[in-house]
Amino acid sequence: IMKWARDSRIDMLVCEQTVAELKRVLHYQRFSKRLSDLSIRPQTVLAYFMNLAVFVEDIEDIPRIIKKDAFDNVFLALAERFHAKLIISGDQHLLELKNYRRIPIVTPAEAVQVFEILWRDAAE
Repeated sequence: IMKWARDSRIDMLVCEQTVAELKRVLHYQRFSKRLSDLSIRPQTVLAYFMNLAVFVEDIEDIPRIIKKDAFDNVFLALAERFHAKLIISGDQHLLELKNYRRIPIVTPAEAVQVFEILWRDAAE
């Protein structure tokens, strides 16, 4: 997915709020262990991601859809505000919704399948 963003095939929208969340999440045990196994520092991942991301203004009008993790609502607001076609997440609270305002919410693996089908069909 990040390769597709690098190649300008997709846009990864971020704002200061979501960047702060990424910084926090990169230090979760499950991510820090995997990164350590790959000899990659969280700062390296963050820098690479930031170079690929499309920055937009912070969202002020945030819905209160997800109660268990209120921050997840920022991603919903961001997607709605900027007319995203897809929300890609590994977060269970978001994935349980399945969609928000007709924007599908999918895992990274599902997103790869969706993009491959779309681009294959567009090429035909």
